[in-house]
Amino acid sequence: MNKSYRCFALINLIGLLLSGLLFTWMSRNGAVDFWAANLFFDSATQQFPLRISHGLDFWGHTVLKAITVWAWALCIVLAIASNWLALLRPWRRVLTVFVVMAGAAAFVVQTLKGASVHSCPWDINTFGGHAMWFPLFETINNVSGPGRCWPGGHASGGFAIIAGYFALRESKRQLAHWALAIGMALGVVMSLVQMVRGAHFLSHNLWSVWLVWVTCFVIDFLLHLMQSRKNPAV
Repeated sequence: MNKSYRCFALINLIGLLLSGLLFTWMSRNGAVDFWAANLFFDSATQQFPLRISHGLDFWGHTVLKAITVWAWALCIVLAIASNWLALLRPWRRVLTVFVVMAGAAAFVVQTLKGASVHSCPWDINTFGGHAMWFPLFETINNVSGPGRCWPGGHASGGFAIIAGYFALRESKRQLAHWALAIGMALGVVMSLVQMVRGAHFLSHNLWSVWLVWVTCFVIDFLLHLMQSRKNPAV
């Protein structure tokens, strides 16, 4: 493993550690989450006015989710086709790595979300629901509500495009930066859509991008480790 990659790995580890500590504090304190949620909550009607918005639900939820899913599916097709099409052969590794990373990242987030005992803002009693909010990693109480709301699942679809940054970083740096920018932009927009609707707290979405990045980085690190063992000069 060369010096350049060791430096890259160290920066990632430090960044992930510090951001993880910050997000843990946010998720346990709750002040920032509640402040952000209150921006979109109507205390007079005790509801999120845009929770039922057909335009927001269709364009911000259905369409954006479909774009990310179809982009991933298209890359699967292209990765398979690269076995026969000479034009795609140079892109085989990039496409395969992207598909694996993006799929794994989305799977991690969705699995954690499905098993989560933390409820969404619109289910919390502070925002017109019946469930009680409690800090992340706290002992589960019997009024936690329906749960299945941590981390942000919808946003993970957009953030998963970040996998393209890791897949392209060493061979196509400019494209890698574009993949990073697109992934972050999509993830942020999809996060805002859910926050406006009362479907997620801010920290839920921050954890989503954190988990996506961790998953991609771990896979990237393992690939480099295997490569360095095969070729110690790399």
